[in-house]
Order: sequence, then structure tokens, then C-alpha cells
Amino acid sequence: MHPTLSSEIARDLEVSGQKTRYDASARRLVAQKSILAYILKSTMDEFKNVSVKQIAETWIEGAPQVGRIAVHQDSPGKEQIRLSGSDRLPNPSKEDVSSLEGTVRYDIHFAVRLPQQQTCIEIIVNIEVQNNDTPGYPIVKRGIYYASRMISAQRGRRFKDQEYDKIQKVVSIWICENTAMRRSDSVNEYCFLEKCRRGTYQEDMKNYDLIRVIILRLGLQGEQSDDDAVRLLSNLFSAEKSPEEKKAMLSNEFHIAMTEEISQEVENMCNLSTGILEKGIEKGFEQGLEQGKEKGREEGALAILCQLVKSEKCTMEEAAQLMHMEVSNFEQQYRAYWQSQR
Repeated sequence: MHPTLSSEIARDLEVSGQKTRYDASARRLVAQKSILAYILKSTMDEFKNVSVKQIAETWIEGAPQVGRIAVHQDSPGKEQIRLSGSDRLPNPSKEDVSSLEGTVRYDIHFAVRLPQQQTCIEIIVNIEVQNNDTPGYPIVKRGIYYASRMISAQRGRRFKDQEYDKIQKVVSIWICENTAMRRSDSVNEYCFLEKCRRGTYQEDMKNYDLIRVIILRLGLQGEQSDDDAVRLLSNLFSAEKSPEEKKAMLSNEFHIAMTEEISQEVENMCNLSTGILEKGIEKGFEQGLEQGKEKGREEGALAILCQLVKSEKCTMEEAAQLMHMEVSNFEQQYRAYWQSQR
């Protein structure tokens, strides 16, 4: 193997490993109840008038599950069932393995109880941490898919047969770190709404308000947001701030106790993001050198062809063809070249 290719593969593997550890550390940090409380207060009307302290200490049920609850995969079609054994492990709440797709798990999965309710009502919440909001598909569609799986997963555990009245509401919250400026500092919510097409009857909202998908887009503008959750998370994921600055922000501005676990995860995230950035710059520099050589060759060829056209040894059309350009594009390059020579 060529040494350059070998070193590039090694670097890519190292970056991939660092990226995986960074993502895991980010999930564990966001899963702290003190941080989850800010997210819930910002995104769910049910907690609008409840303090973050009460949310963290009273209304989040148990310990949030980080990367442990599986997103249920589709069963293979009849023509695809050719493997021995069961398609899935017997306990889908622990792990749900598709023989065709592998295991996909929710980043963070937990339940919350609603305050000011006469009966105990729970909502199942899923939080996903994404590097960006343009991964090649609409984030909202994936959010709807995850929320739908959270509904269907209740069958057999929270309800059976025709007990659809026992279905619990689910909320899927997506946190997008690196967001373009025009979408930065935004929170979008998607939900079911009733539309009375005829008559005046209206269904009780609790019977159809069962799925909500919420997308928080962070970014540079988010660091100055007047929304506490967006501002907290934007600063927490900032590549420009040191661990000390982030810890001070959590402690002084958001009054989050700096436990050993939170302190360690902040350190891990900052160290890993620095390593990823350094390797990315190193690779980008090498690629830039190669692209520079290629660009130099293209500029040299363009200069020669411009001179040949001017001396009428080559037509504009022939030169454009040699440069693999549209004639109009080459004409612009031709004029720009001679203007730069004045």
C-alpha cells in the first residue's frame, strides 16, 4: 500500500474513533437531569411554569437510558427469511437486533411525569444529538419515524389487544449542533392537529396529541439566544470555548452543580473535538496542496489557451472544448485573464 494512502486511512480511523467517543460523551453530558430540565422547560408546554430545579428533581423518572434502548427495525419480508433463529432478541426493551440492519439505539430515552395532574400521567421522551441539521435527509422525517416507533413499542408492555386508550404520548427532541447561520437559534415543533371539515364536534385533544417532534438548531447565533436551552447547548457544543469557560457557564449562568461526572464529560468533549479538528486541518492542508497543484495546472492551461485565442491560432470554441467549459464561461475567463494582465 502507498505510504500516503496508508497514513490517510490510519488518520481517518483515528478521527472516526475520536468522533465516536465525542458523540458518546456528548450524549452522556446532555443526559444529565440538570441539563435535560432546561431542554424540557424550553420545548414542552407542560413544563412552562415549572422551575428547572423541580423538573430535574421531581418530574424526570429514574435514570435516563443513554444508547441502550433500541429503535425497532422492520422485520424482513417472507422472501428474505432464510436465517436460522429469531430475527430479534426476545426482550426488545433491552436490544432489538435486525438480522438485516443491525442495532440502532436511541441516544437518550426516558420518561417524565406531568405536574398538576390528578392522575399519574407519563410522557416518553427521546433526545437525539446530531452534528448538523442537513445529514442528507430531512431531520423531521427521521424524528417522526423515531416517535412512531416509540408508540408501536408500547404494545405488549403498556397496552395489549384493544387497549389503545393506554397509549402514552411520546416526544422526540432533536438537537442539531452545527447549523447554518440562517437556521441557527431556532426551535420548530411538529404535532397532530384536528381539522373539523364538517360539523362542530371536537375530539378531546389528549386522544390525538400523542406524537410531538421538536428540533433545536444551535450554531453561532444560538450562543446569544434568549432561549435558555438553546443558549446553554450552543455554548456547551462551541468549538471556541475552553473546558474552563464551559464549566463556568454551566455553574454561574445556569446554576448547574459541577459534579465530577459533568466536569469529566466537558473535558472529554473539548479534548476530543480538538483532536478531530487538528486531524481535519492536517488532512485539509494535504488535500489543499493537491488541489493547489491541480488548480495551478488548470490556470496554466487557461493562460496558454487565452494567448492562442488572442493570436488567432485557436478559436474560442476550440479552447472552451479543451477546457471542458461552456463557450460563454470560457469567454468570461478569457476577458478576466486579459484584464488581470493589464
